[in-house]
Amino acid sequence: MKTVNLSILRTVGVFAVGGLLVGFIPLSTPGPKNVMNPGDSIQSQPGKLTGYVEILFTEPGNPCIQSQERYLHPGTEVLLQNSDRQPIATGTLGEGTPQPLQAGFSKMTCKFPLVVENIPELHDYIIKLEGGEEFSYSHKQFEQKNWQVELTLFR
Repeated sequence: MKTVNLSILRTVGVFAVGGLLVGFIPLSTPGPKNVMNPGDSIQSQPGKLTGYVEILFTEPGNPCIQSQERYLHPGTEVLLQNSDRQPIATGTLGEGTPQPLQAGFSKMTCKFPLVVENIPELHDYIIKLEGGEEFSYSHKQFEQKNWQVELTLFR
């Protein structure tokens, strides 16, 4: 059997039909990170979503303390669901940090870091916070954002 350089498979696909070796060029060429073992399915490839959930309060005060009393707090569960609303991965929020809404404004926001790991590759996703808020994303949107999200809640 002849050895084939795997870097060629990034631009040309090769398979055998009835003993005849057939090649094709796909419309898009995935990089080496997309190479899978033959026994793996596309759904078993883990991913990682990072970013933050920002909460803005209209009343004065420390938004992180206000949030921890009523809405979000460190350890709040973040559920990632498929388009059928079945859970596929979970994560939690980290410690929130107060930040000014914009320079020169007295309003503050609280930003909670977000990490969800071991995400299977699907077409559509729903991010659901423990409080019931939902955010829909497609796989393409996650890729365009480099698997980083910025979610904002207004209270």
